[in-house]
Amino acid sequence: MKLNIEAVNNFLSKLSVLDYKYRLLEKDKEQFNIFTALHKERDEVRLHSRFISVLLSPESKHNKNHTFLKLFLKTLSIENFDIENAKVYPNEYQKSEFNEIDILIINRISKQAIIIENKIDAGDSNHEDRGQLEGYFELIHKLENIPKENIKVFYLTLDGHLPSSGSLGKYEILEKINGRTIDYEHEIQDWLALCLNECIFQPYLRESIIQYINLIKQMTNDNTNIQERLEIRSLISSSNENMISAKLLIENFKHVKWHTVMDFWEELCLELENKGFKTYSKPSKDNITNTTHYEVYKKAYESSNDYGVRFSTASGIKMYIWNGTGSNWIYWGFENKLLTDEELKIINSAIAQNPGFFQKSETGYWKYFDLNSEENIFFPDFSYKGTFDLINENHRKMIIETKLVPEISSFLQNN
Repeated sequence: MKLNIEAVNNFLSKLSVLDYKYRLLEKDKEQFNIFTALHKERDEVRLHSRFISVLLSPESKHNKNHTFLKLFLKTLSIENFDIENAKVYPNEYQKSEFNEIDILIINRISKQAIIIENKIDAGDSNHEDRGQLEGYFELIHKLENIPKENIKVFYLTLDGHLPSSGSLGKYEILEKINGRTIDYEHEIQDWLALCLNECIFQPYLRESIIQYINLIKQMTNDNTNIQERLEIRSLISSSNENMISAKLLIENFKHVKWHTVMDFWEELCLELENKGFKTYSKPSKDNITNTTHYEVYKKAYESSNDYGVRFSTASGIKMYIWNGTGSNWIYWGFENKLLTDEELKIINSAIAQNPGFFQKSETGYWKYFDLNSEENIFFPDFSYKGTFDLINENHRKMIIETKLVPEISSFLQNN
């Protein structure tokens, strides 16, 4: 199909006017949200896990007759779970996790348990001797003496992706620990909608749930006005030229994504070289393709199809920048297995002087790049603004040259 630049530009111009109209309407709506006012919107522990667990807890003041817990079990199609004497951690009175498990629903009388591992930004926190989910499953089995067949595991994420193979450890797949994935866009929102119907006459609770649903819609890019969607459809269908232009954009956007991500990594490598680093391992075409096609990415997740750049400093210390399957955002760090004893000593000394700067894994130390929420990059999903903006060459240049590479250089220079 021959590209008609004038028709495409005309269509995009009309689409831009439509977008501007609804952005103006958005400004007139009340924007206050108690959750984002008190916490970062993607705070897994203090915001999301805590709010969900308090809603679930039979001990919570609002939860008469265990209603919200019953609705949750119904949403997840869990049958024969004895909610009498069930306890949920954390809760209003015990605000700490039970042995680091994000959300635990347990009945010690009937010997049943549900483990919910909540992942929004963080990667899987595996240990050298066991994976995260593997460890939690074994812990509840041994510490609480609950039969393995009575323990269910749910891996909760924004997009429903699978845990890393390292997290599952010897169990290899979720099914072996009676587990499956759930996500905020579907299961959690479906459950919250049911909860709303039960608190019509509890205005404070009802408003809290509504605000939380709005936060989830924002996080999952599901907050487009229905009327706006209908107008976009009408715009596309209003002329044959618009139909052709929209189809052309849809068919070619997969190529736009692929080239954008490839350019990002090539430009990142070039900037590293310009700043005196030596790159010796770069992403391949297959790596890029598997992560810009989202359905392919989700299938490849289990096989650890992650990638990144390995490079070294002028003094030879080996480092990496990674787009891993265990997390949403780009991160960087040091791999212990690639460091000499002397280099490891230097790095450990620097890390000790910067407590909380890095997270520790079984292979070394790492941290997410310090980008704000609008700039965060998740290559499989271009609905994220930070990822979509990489299409613009100047934005890629800004992110790479003023944020990512300087962050690494600054740490090395200061330590």
